Amino acid sequence: MATVRNAKGVLLPYSDPSVSHFSATNSGPDLYGSVRNDSLWGDSRVNVTMHGGQGDDIYHLYSAINRADERPGEGIDTVETWMSYTLPANIENLTVTGNGRYAIGNDLDNIISGGSGKQTIDGGLGDDVLKGGGGADIFLFEKGNGSDLILDFGSDDNVRLTRYGFSSFAEVKANMVQSGSDVRLNLGSSEFLVFANTTVEQFKVDQFELSLDRSHLKLSFSDEFDTLSLRNGTSGTWDTNFWWGARNGSTLTSNGEKQWYIDHDYAPTASVHPVDVENGVLTITAARADDSIKPYINNYEYTSGLLNTYGSFAQTYGYFEIRADMPENHGVWPAFWLLPADGSWPPELDVVEMRGQDPNTVNVAAHSNETGSRTTVGSAVGVPDTEGFHNYGLLWTEDELVWYFDDTEIFRAQTPSDMHKPMYMLVNLAVGGAAGTPADGLATPAEMQVDYIRAYELSNANIQADNARMDHVVHIYDWWH
Repeated sequence: MATVRNAKGVLLPYSDPSVSHFSATNSGPDLYGSVRNDSLWGDSRVNVTMHGGQGDDIYHLYSAINRADERPGEGIDTVETWMSYTLPANIENLTVTGNGRYAIGNDLDNIISGGSGKQTIDGGLGDDVLKGGGGADIFLFEKGNGSDLILDFGSDDNVRLTRYGFSSFAEVKANMVQSGSDVRLNLGSSEFLVFANTTVEQFKVDQFELSLDRSHLKLSFSDEFDTLSLRNGTSGTWDTNFWWGARNGSTLTSNGEKQWYIDHDYAPTASVHPVDVENGVLTITAARADDSIKPYINNYEYTSGLLNTYGSFAQTYGYFEIRADMPENHGVWPAFWLLPADGSWPPELDVVEMRGQDPNTVNVAAHSNETGSRTTVGSAVGVPDTEGFHNYGLLWTEDELVWYFDDTEIFRAQTPSDMHKPMYMLVNLAVGGAAGTPADGLATPAEMQVDYIRAYELSNANIQADNARMDHVVHIYDWWH
């Protein structure tokens, strides 16, 4: 049996070669292996759960409708797939070969491998062995998940360290120790990360995605959503329509969106409440439009909500964040973003966008016109879990843009030359567009829940919020609120 030693010196076994082979073609809903070492082959056209049973089993999955199932103590098992995949219980090893996919382990000591493209790899709980393969891979580590070993960390690979408290590369280097041919990074709380066949000198600052340093941030805007402060004339915080929107609401047809944003001031649609606050949480709801209001919303199939601070708050540079629980309905497109207060476009900063059917991908972007035509820099970032409330943030400085997920960096880019003027905040839940048409027509309404939205000034650089248009005092709270 082939093995590899993990960061703590424990031998982790690979699956032994298969003796028997089983195909899911024309079978289902279940496919059973034997008591020997089996290879079980899925089929993208077949909805099937495969059960290897005793022995070392290798599952080849081709679609989300192919599933692997193992009980405890049934050999050393492996899933091989091109898809993004999270290991189910009782399966030890995982190989993901698709470019741009993620590979996430379970609470066992896993061997997780990538392929020739770029993968995002997270061993999860346990003391795991990780191998990226070719491509610029991202390795994820979170405090409390154990001590891991990376077999092939290369010059184009990155490490994302969550909740370990490292906010600078200098702190990372100070905790590195050369141990023979390997480098050991001490993470605290008896956890460590081992880079096989490396030296301390070869690591670079841009290979580490670290924690947000909040010591230079000064709170400039905060809504904790204890109440819903909608704009009414010159007072209130949030507009429910684009500044250019029609009296009856608006949408973004250029994006292929299928929802109509309800304006709270428009009487014929007053029965629809897509934005609501209860128990300190803002809920934005996207739902099928009732036939009775369709004539008033240009016959759109869905209604939803949009909030923005165009009339109350804008700021140049700073940190902008939302704490939200994103919906997972197919075909919905939640977002938190920034637009110029002078009404121009581009530029645009997308702090976070998601697709309901892809909850493990956080989309971030900056749209610019600095070259004379629209250009976009951004990334579809793989994360291990977005279930429940998480923090999504963007640090915008004169020189650089840095995006964060749960206070840990996930992407950075240079600040475009046309992105140096005040911008206001928007939060909305779109339907369709980049997320595609809802598979079930939103039989169950989608809900985006928001705990808070905050903005911060950069206290170490004489940068102030643009208050010229602020005739309403937004909710400013102490740090401990």
